Amino acid sequence: MLSRAADHLFWLARYMERAGQARSAWGEAHNTATRVSACGVFCQEEPKHAV
Repeated sequence: MLSRAADHLFWLARYMERAGQARSAWGEAHNTATRVSACGVFCQEEPKHAV
């Protein structure tokens, strides 16, 4: 019974990790698409730095 619960927790953690990676990849793709649509494909705008 304990090993079965541990197995379920292991897979739950794996699925959560994969979901986080997919969310991160989608966020980057969304930001890139938004940036391209805002100024066009050949945008000459300098990237904004936090410093």
